[in-house]
Amino acid sequence: MLLDPRDEPIVHLLCNQLQLVIPSVVLLFAFNRSHWLGMLYLAFNYGLFLQRFMLTLHFTEHRSLFKQRFGFLNLLIPYILCNFYGVPGGFYRLHHVVMHHVEGNASPGDLTSTEAVQRDSVWQFIRYWVRFWLCTWFELPAYAAWKGRHGQANVCAASAVVYWIALAGLWRLNSVATLWSLVVPFFVSTFALMFGNWSQHIFVDPDDPRNSYRSTYNCLACPDNCRTYNDGYHIIHHLNSRLHWSELPKRFIATMSAHDENDALVFRGIGFFDVGFMVFTKQLDKLATYIVPCGPNQAKRSHEEWVALLRHRLRPASKPEACCGARAQTTVS
Repeated sequence: MLLDPRDEPIVHLLCNQLQLVIPSVVLLFAFNRSHWLGMLYLAFNYGLFLQRFMLTLHFTEHRSLFKQRFGFLNLLIPYILCNFYGVPGGFYRLHHVVMHHVEGNASPGDLTSTEAVQRDSVWQFIRYWVRFWLCTWFELPAYAAWKGRHGQANVCAASAVVYWIALAGLWRLNSVATLWSLVVPFFVSTFALMFGNWSQHIFVDPDDPRNSYRSTYNCLACPDNCRTYNDGYHIIHHLNSRLHWSELPKRFIATMSAHDENDALVFRGIGFFDVGFMVFTKQLDKLATYIVPCGPNQAKRSHEEWVALLRHRLRPASKPEACCGARAQTTVS
């Protein structure tokens, strides 16, 4: 049934969600008019499943979960369940796998690129997040069409129309249930997703922004890796997005010399959100204490030099004005 038996934990997660989340949503729409119960549902669902589900969606869009015979089950996560975690069905694969990984955080192709903005600015991040949830409905299909992926553009546009029609219909049926099961999750999750992507690509070498070793970093030995399919090995993931999550640590060890030669950033004991928070709160000196040298070249660097490197990689890789202008041209075609 599974393409890879190592993915059995994902099936356990899906079974739990189908038994708990779907019935809870049905009960919300059938009986609930209380905002307190809506908030309780959201806290229950997000507290138990949000982080693991988001990374399940991420991983299963890179590598299909079920064999071709059961291929219809591969639609369950990216078209059905994702809606209850703030991700409109039919959007994630085009945005993340087709756009983000193909473009590699490069502006203007990657609509959520971070390379051309001042990445330690909270205000710049707020603009980044608002632009995403406000414009993605139009920009993402336009991107696919511009790249000649007309089938994916049509699917994305149709998914957006269906999503908004369904949202309007459900709002008329039960506005309270719709608010807490779909609307609030959309804003919470888009914030989390954009803060996650911003944090993962917060350190970009302005002198070599298209180098995967220098446009992101790895997080080792952090608790999140146990719940996110080793998502902390983000450099490795960008180098080979098809690599199975269980193989990421081994591949990192095998490429430590390349990390050293390319002056890649590696942190130990903290996750992406911790890194983003420390950057926003101007704690680069503290953040540098979590850096792990990957080889003899990096081992020579002093603490002060690491801090200087972090500051350097927060600089925009190009002028934001030029980037925005180029990006606008790609999204209206």
